[in-house]
Amino acid sequence: TGAIPSEFGNLAELKYLSVNRNQFTGEIPPELGNLGNLEQLRLDNNGFTGKIPLELVDLTKLEQLHLDGNQLSGMIPAELINLPELAVLYLSSNEFTGCVPAGLLDVADNDLDELDLEACP
Repeated sequence: TGAIPSEFGNLAELKYLSVNRNQFTGEIPPELGNLGNLEQLRLDNNGFTGKIPLELVDLTKLEQLHLDGNQLSGMIPAELINLPELAVLYLSSNEFTGCVPAGLLDVADNDLDELDLEACP
Protein backbone atom coordinates (compact mmCIF):
# COMPACT_ATOMS: atom_id res chain seq x y z
CA THR A 1 0.00 0.00 0.00
CA GLY A 2 1.01 3.64 -0.26
CA ALA A 3 2.85 5.24 -3.15
CA ILE A 4 5.32 3.64 -5.53
CA PRO A 5 8.78 4.89 -4.58
CA SER A 6 10.16 7.32 -7.16
CA GLU A 7 13.49 5.52 -6.69
CA PHE A 8 12.13 2.76 -8.93
CA GLY A 9 13.11 5.16 -11.72
CA ASN A 10 16.77 4.46 -10.91
CA LEU A 11 16.54 0.78 -11.91
CA ALA A 12 18.00 1.46 -15.35
CA GLU A 13 18.36 -2.18 -16.46
CA LEU A 14 14.85 -3.24 -15.42
CA LYS A 15 12.85 -4.89 -18.22
CA TYR A 16 9.67 -5.90 -16.39
CA LEU A 17 7.90 -4.08 -13.58
CA SER A 18 4.71 -5.60 -12.20
CA VAL A 19 3.10 -4.13 -9.11
CA ASN A 20 -0.50 -4.93 -9.99
CA ARG A 21 -3.07 -5.61 -7.26
CA ASN A 22 -1.00 -4.10 -4.45
CA GLN A 23 -3.28 -1.25 -3.33
CA PHE A 24 -0.76 1.40 -4.37
CA THR A 25 -2.15 4.92 -4.28
CA GLY A 26 -1.11 8.40 -5.32
CA GLU A 27 0.23 9.48 -8.67
CA ILE A 28 2.35 7.35 -10.97
CA PRO A 29 5.91 8.62 -10.46
CA PRO A 30 7.18 10.41 -13.58
CA GLU A 31 10.61 8.93 -12.77
CA LEU A 32 9.37 5.64 -14.25
CA GLY A 33 9.99 7.32 -17.60
CA ASN A 34 13.73 6.86 -16.88
CA LEU A 35 13.45 3.08 -17.26
CA GLY A 36 14.74 3.03 -20.83
CA ASN A 37 15.02 -0.77 -21.02
CA LEU A 38 11.52 -1.46 -19.72
CA GLU A 39 9.45 -3.78 -21.92
CA GLN A 40 6.44 -4.36 -19.67
CA LEU A 41 4.86 -2.04 -17.12
CA ARG A 42 1.99 -3.44 -15.07
CA LEU A 43 0.43 -0.95 -12.68
CA ASP A 44 -3.10 -2.30 -13.05
CA ASN A 45 -5.72 -2.77 -10.34
CA ASN A 46 -4.33 -0.38 -7.76
CA GLY A 47 -5.58 3.03 -6.62
CA PHE A 48 -3.44 5.34 -8.74
CA THR A 49 -4.81 8.83 -9.26
CA GLY A 50 -3.86 11.83 -11.35
CA LYS A 51 -2.83 11.91 -14.98
CA ILE A 52 -0.73 9.44 -16.94
CA PRO A 53 2.77 10.97 -16.75
CA LEU A 54 3.96 12.16 -20.15
CA GLU A 55 7.40 10.82 -19.21
CA LEU A 56 6.11 7.33 -20.00
CA VAL A 57 6.37 8.18 -23.71
CA ASP A 58 10.16 8.01 -23.22
CA LEU A 59 9.91 4.24 -22.74
CA THR A 60 10.81 3.43 -26.33
CA LYS A 61 11.24 -0.33 -25.69
CA LEU A 62 7.88 -0.68 -23.95
CA GLU A 63 5.77 -3.48 -25.44
CA GLN A 64 3.01 -3.71 -22.83
CA LEU A 65 1.41 -1.00 -20.69
CA HIS A 66 -1.28 -2.01 -18.20
CA LEU A 67 -2.89 0.92 -16.37
CA ASP A 68 -6.40 -0.50 -16.12
CA GLY A 69 -8.40 -0.66 -12.90
CA ASN A 70 -7.13 2.53 -11.27
CA GLN A 71 -8.57 6.00 -10.71
CA LEU A 72 -6.49 7.81 -13.31
CA SER A 73 -8.02 11.02 -14.63
CA GLY A 74 -7.42 13.72 -17.20
CA MET A 75 -7.01 13.03 -20.88
CA ILE A 76 -5.34 9.95 -22.32
CA PRO A 77 -2.06 11.22 -23.81
CA ALA A 78 -2.15 10.95 -27.60
CA GLU A 79 1.64 10.57 -27.48
CA LEU A 80 1.28 6.98 -26.23
CA ILE A 81 0.68 5.91 -29.82
CA ASN A 82 4.23 7.03 -30.66
CA LEU A 83 5.80 4.29 -28.53
CA PRO A 84 7.45 2.28 -31.31
CA GLU A 85 7.24 -1.19 -29.71
CA LEU A 86 3.86 -0.85 -27.95
CA ALA A 87 1.63 -3.83 -28.77
CA VAL A 88 -0.62 -4.07 -25.68
CA LEU A 89 -2.36 -1.10 -24.06
CA TYR A 90 -4.92 -1.55 -21.27
CA LEU A 91 -6.57 1.64 -20.00
CA SER A 92 -10.03 0.40 -19.00
CA SER A 93 -11.86 1.22 -15.76
CA ASN A 94 -10.33 4.59 -14.95
CA GLU A 95 -11.80 8.08 -14.68
CA PHE A 96 -10.40 9.66 -17.84
CA THR A 97 -12.03 12.76 -19.32
CA GLY A 98 -12.21 13.96 -22.89
CA CYS A 99 -12.06 11.88 -26.03
CA VAL A 100 -9.94 8.85 -26.70
CA PRO A 101 -7.11 10.02 -29.00
CA ALA A 102 -7.93 9.20 -32.61
CA GLY A 103 -4.55 7.53 -33.17
CA LEU A 104 -5.42 4.83 -30.65
CA LEU A 105 -8.57 3.96 -32.57
CA ASP A 106 -7.10 4.12 -36.07
CA VAL A 107 -5.49 0.78 -36.86
CA ALA A 108 -3.61 2.37 -39.75
CA ASP A 109 -1.84 4.67 -37.27
CA ASN A 110 -0.74 2.10 -34.71
CA ASP A 111 0.71 -1.38 -34.33
CA LEU A 112 -1.34 -2.39 -31.31
CA ASP A 113 -2.31 -6.04 -31.01
CA GLU A 114 -4.48 -5.45 -27.92
CA LEU A 115 -6.30 -2.28 -26.86
CA ASP A 116 -8.68 -2.24 -23.88
CA LEU A 117 -10.63 0.98 -23.41
CA GLU A 118 -13.67 -0.48 -21.65
CA ALA A 119 -15.43 2.14 -19.51
CA CYS A 120 -13.35 4.96 -21.02
CA PRO A 121 -15.14 8.03 -22.41
